[in-house]
Amino acid sequence: MDNCNCRSGIVSLILNMPVNASPQYLKAQAEYLAARTTEEKIKALEKLIRLAPKHKGSENLLAQLRSKLAKLKKELEREKKKRKTSSTSGIKKVADAMVVLVGLTKSGKSALLAALTNAKPEISPFPYTTTKPEQGVFDYGGCKIQVVEIPSLRGLEFDSENLAIARMADLIVVVATSDKEIEKITQELEEAKISLPMLIVHNKADVIQKISSRAEISVSCVERKNIEELKDKIFSKLKLIRVYTKEPGKKKSDLPMILKEKSKIRDLAEKIHNDFVKKFNYAIVWGKSVKFQGQRCGLDHELQDGDIVEIYLKK
Repeated sequence: MDNCNCRSGIVSLILNMPVNASPQYLKAQAEYLAARTTEEKIKALEKLIRLAPKHKGSENLLAQLRSKLAKLKKELEREKKKRKTSSTSGIKKVADAMVVLVGLTKSGKSALLAALTNAKPEISPFPYTTTKPEQGVFDYGGCKIQVVEIPSLRGLEFDSENLAIARMADLIVVVATSDKEIEKITQELEEAKISLPMLIVHNKADVIQKISSRAEISVSCVERKNIEELKDKIFSKLKLIRVYTKEPGKKKSDLPMILKEKSKIRDLAEKIHNDFVKKFNYAIVWGKSVKFQGQRCGLDHELQDGDIVEIYLKK
């Protein structure tokens, strides 16, 4: 087989899929490639091993599956040990990107978290209602974005744990209602030596009409004004792209692979499997990155958001 299958068929290619693989086995492969966490991958691999044909011709396949499973289990043990020694907040990255909401009390962070995600934090007119980190996730066209709200800043001496969460972020979203608030927040982040990409949001636009001069977008959680536009800005600030794999003669994969902006086909191939760069022959690309649709490209071709890529390997 000399072509790169779509995301739901990559495992079959890299693990020498047996000819008589069942539909259940192929479905399990798709589940493995869609898995985001180590736990999910282990569960999917165990299912693959159960469903794999048991005969002499499949011995190599089973050996590779079991080897991969052993490595993932070791990786899970390392992750568990790391969790035990990490912050007691329990916050960890669980999505393609992590965004942290930072602001002063009564800036509307909890309402914004609820508007952006599936989270249901306590929302109150009283100050300092949020006493522990709250989180939720929203889907941006197949890219899972985790949003974490940390309790309102009171001073660096009180916020060492929460600022540690901020340091984990891929993007800091400053939630404020005035320039004065923005100045205080950015000063505290600077003193804490947190220098991450930042998006400044003017909140409560339904009540406070005077928009901060430093805000990049003004939103209202009550009226849901510019919430979808805020998601667009968050994705843009994260500098990620969504790339779809494709199997010859079939539709593109349902789930995209998430890469950094300016990633090349080489980066996509490496993310699929290390051997794909060594065995790479050429790729067919559809999307904004090519001059004409179905263009043949090499490893150094730079991809753009929404591209569809079909990789062919050497025989």
